[in-house]
Amino acid sequence: MSRARFAAALAAVILLAFLGAERARFSLWTTSDEPAHLAAAREWRYGPGMVSNFEHPVLMKVLGGAFLPRETPPMEIDETRAGRAPMPFVFAGLVLVTGLLARALAGDAAGLGAAALVAVEPTLRGHGSLVQSDVLVTFFLVAAAFALEYAARSGSRGALLVSGVLYGFAMSAKYSAFPFLAVFAVLATLRLASRKIPSNVEERGRRRPKRANNSTRPGARGKPLHLLRNSLRRLPNVLTLLVIPAFLTLFIIQFLAFADTSNAAFRAGIAQAFKGLPQEHAAVALARTFPKSIAAYGAGLLFVQGVAGPGERFNYFFGEISGKGYPLYFPIALGIKLTTATVLLVLAALVAAGVLAARGTRFRGLLAARACLPAALGGAYLFAACASNVNIGVRHALPVVPFAVAAAAGTLRTLVPRRRTLAIALAVVVLAATCEAALRLGREISFGNLLCGGPAGVPAILSDSNVDWGQEEGKIFERVRRGDLGRVGLASLVVDESGARAVGIAGQVTAPDAPVDTVFFSRFLWDNAAAIEKNTETWSKFVWLRGWLPPLRRGLEARAISIEPFGDTQLLMRLRLATPPTAAPSSPPGSTP
Repeated sequence: MSRARFAAALAAVILLAFLGAERARFSLWTTSDEPAHLAAAREWRYGPGMVSNFEHPVLMKVLGGAFLPRETPPMEIDETRAGRAPMPFVFAGLVLVTGLLARALAGDAAGLGAAALVAVEPTLRGHGSLVQSDVLVTFFLVAAAFALEYAARSGSRGALLVSGVLYGFAMSAKYSAFPFLAVFAVLATLRLASRKIPSNVEERGRRRPKRANNSTRPGARGKPLHLLRNSLRRLPNVLTLLVIPAFLTLFIIQFLAFADTSNAAFRAGIAQAFKGLPQEHAAVALARTFPKSIAAYGAGLLFVQGVAGPGERFNYFFGEISGKGYPLYFPIALGIKLTTATVLLVLAALVAAGVLAARGTRFRGLLAARACLPAALGGAYLFAACASNVNIGVRHALPVVPFAVAAAAGTLRTLVPRRRTLAIALAVVVLAATCEAALRLGREISFGNLLCGGPAGVPAILSDSNVDWGQEEGKIFERVRRGDLGRVGLASLVVDESGARAVGIAGQVTAPDAPVDTVFFSRFLWDNAAAIEKNTETWSKFVWLRGWLPPLRRGLEARAISIEPFGDTQLLMRLRLATPPTAAPSSPPGSTP
């Protein structure tokens, strides 16, 4: 395929990805974390500066704030949609860099196939429209990996520098990229050290003669030592052209973001955000000792460390809830939330990699050159996510997806040497994923593939906070406008108060005898209510949750005339009238009440 044809095909895929994310920008309602992002974005844009939401770095808030109108809209959803404006471009950029990375590793067909799979994935497309940092950090991580691969193939020091700058942007997008820099630097050193190993033998027309035993040819045993020596030679370049530029880029972004924030406002914001937390004294000390740019990032890392500790989050998995993370949560979540075709492609690639590794040194070399870098990056990120105590959303593992797809494409390229056969195989996978996604339009986030029976099967396996981020509240409001529900209340993680008021919803229901006729009860809270009753952990937040959520579910269930699914994330409960509370005895005349 000529460069012009490849560019035209990739541009078409990118355009479709952008249009899909743009549609999701308007179809999905405000999700749980977006109000905090947007509030901080408005502070940055119109004053008093970066003084809140230290749980997240600055880049997402800067991007969102650049598109906010000066006057706050009366409806929260209008503010949300304005702040989301740059995100479809970020998602389109992710499709672009994924395609370029896969093409550099395994050719045109692999590049187009990988880009198309990322573009059609409903979970990625839905998150790609939100004011969230997960797709943003994914974009910069994949872009940095592509620049690194280009540097390894071309020997360009400039490309390695670009990789470092892009990684600096990743660290300014999400804190998880900060510790992952060590992994990225190690893999960068190894990739640069092995860059002279031929990878595209067929394309270069230099086929090696067959040997009786490739694994025992002269020099094979010396490769690990040779790779180690080369790695030590490349390490100074990685430190000076990748690691140091990454930190400098992060510092510059932080410095510019906090330029209009006064020291007094910043310290007051730190004190308010950390009030009562174990990290309060350390965060306040940082604010007094270091410049705002450094202190804010350090405080954010402290905040994330605090809220990610044992007992700080409600992790739900296979009908159980725990204050500690489940190691298998993210592999299962990815297996459920991605299309069936993509899941099967990745699993088939794992099997194929084992087959290729057993076929001799030549195939192991080709496999390493075409799939090792994305596989190592995606695998390391997945391992780090599995080790976390926070596994309440598949979004935390989204960087794994494009790396896994690129690695699978590279593995398939090695297994299937004929380009036309490879193109047909990838086209079948893309078509299957597209058809499955098309049947579930409107379910960009709460998506269950055919392996678990679709969205209706998701809560039985994995009740994920991502399916209760409020993205279906617009459907609730439309249903309430139609009438025949009487007085309506919500039992949900997040409520768009302005939207609820506009249709006359009473608000959050916190007691079984609430004076309402209908309740929209979130599936996530419904499943957690059953799980928390079986939980015996003594974390303070768990004791608090047991105190009110199970009684709320049991009480409303007892009042229910009917309970029916409403969309993917809610249950619609029609209730009997609540029993009026017993009247207090009247006070005798002359007594003091």
